[in-house]
Amino acid sequence: MFSSRKSTVRVSIAKGALESIFDECDRCDIDETGGRIVGTYQKRHNHYEVQVLGVIGPGPNARRSPTSFFHDGEYQESVFRSIEQVHPEIEHLGNWHTHHVNGLATLSSGDKTTYQATVNHRNHNTDFFYALLVVRKTPDHERRYQTKHYLFRRHDHTVYEISDPDVTIVDTPTLRPVDAAEVPAWPGSFHDHAKYQANPERVKDQAVFSDFYPSLRPLFSDSMRAFYWKGTLGLVDGSHADVLAVESSADGILSYSIMATGKSPALLDVVDAHRDRTFRSARHAVFQLEHDLNRELYRRKKE
Repeated sequence: MFSSRKSTVRVSIAKGALESIFDECDRCDIDETGGRIVGTYQKRHNHYEVQVLGVIGPGPNARRSPTSFFHDGEYQESVFRSIEQVHPEIEHLGNWHTHHVNGLATLSSGDKTTYQATVNHRNHNTDFFYALLVVRKTPDHERRYQTKHYLFRRHDHTVYEISDPDVTIVDTPTLRPVDAAEVPAWPGSFHDHAKYQANPERVKDQAVFSDFYPSLRPLFSDSMRAFYWKGTLGLVDGSHADVLAVESSADGILSYSIMATGKSPALLDVVDAHRDRTFRSARHAVFQLEHDLNRELYRRKKE
């Protein structure tokens, strides 16, 4: 912790924001992932009170590997501006990312260099940068992952680790973006069609896919006159399935179907069982397919 001659800091984190980070870690059990941290802070003399009110996911164009992560900055900036419209007091407090997939229990030298360059940049609004690092999975149901917390200060080369007693989890509302304002940051053709913003399910679907299934991209088929998501779904055995979730409308009622191809022997049986099924949203279709495929793969492994 900081000495009293330098600085002290306390951090409070909205429970929903932390759960969003843990959910993303559950999805990315091979590669690093991460995002932005937003909220407010107060500074009195050399004491900081940092309130984490929300997090922004990695974005659909984020790049990952087991030892590196690169944000989709354009997407994250759009989401931040969307939240800022309703909560003009918020700040970009810092970043969160994960090392739970590679066993590194602290920030890498690259992380430190990047964060120090960020806090010293002329366009960074605050004189500090807060970093949350996920280091390992735990057996605790409530705190699924162990986290570490760091503060970087402008024109200061020291990396300050914040002690656990100075980090508290609070049950406060989590900040959310304004849905319509996110549209320009999403890839594909959604924002080219006025019909897009009239369907709140598409907005929810894309928000989920951007955070948890970033390979699924929103597109529009002129021939089918339909929206669809296309991408790759990682499975529990390390294999992949190419997924297509398609929207259709009958009598003004929207429904979604799911199709997939891949090399896994379990895929044919599961996809065949989904052939005539419809779902109330694209995300539910993807969730169900993923669940059924992983369950079938696990069953076959036990046989």
